[in-house]
Amino acid sequence: MMSDLETAISVLKNGGVVVFPTETAYAIGCDARDSQAVEKVMAIKGRDCWKTPPVIAADLKMVEHEVELTDNLRELADQFWPGPLTIVAHIKSSSLVSPLVLRENTVAIRVSSDEIASQLSKAINAPIVSTSANLCGGPNCYRIEEVQAQLGTQLPQPDYFLDGGPREARPASTIVKEENGEIVVLRQGEINVCNEQKNRLDRTG
Repeated sequence: MMSDLETAISVLKNGGVVVFPTETAYAIGCDARDSQAVEKVMAIKGRDCWKTPPVIAADLKMVEHEVELTDNLRELADQFWPGPLTIVAHIKSSSLVSPLVLRENTVAIRVSSDEIASQLSKAINAPIVSTSANLCGGPNCYRIEEVQAQLGTQLPQPDYFLDGGPREARPASTIVKEENGEIVVLRQGEINVCNEQKNRLDRTG
């Protein structure tokens, strides 16, 4: 008999959509290479407010297989990953991720500190879509029951709800990119990149 995690992995490998925990909240996602599955995530969330979804990679090696990390972005990755920092970086020509997760040839990617999220990506040997498991405009969910209350009563539905237990309510991930050699914060989340960099410089200066 398969474990819950093994079932979730099987669903992902067969083009399904899974709800799973991350270090910030419960997420809904799929194999980021599978455009049809990404479309289903879009339909579940609500197409009217669809935004290009971020993805989670198992580790830094997988990230570097998919995107070009500048020296500044690599420094942030080394400092904050695994953890709630999402980096927007240019995709490599060798990447097989769906065009639906790209915006202007970039993808928003992070290495999660949540073991379950990391294992899902590792098991399929590819990034997984990871957008908040709620309806468009709905609150973030920190328990599987909260996700089921929002997503389990309409069509289409996720193919599998992976219960990783309750999660502590935490801010969303910080999102950054590099522009003209400078780090730009697109969304301020739990990690304050500017303050962390200043503190590091103060300690070493």
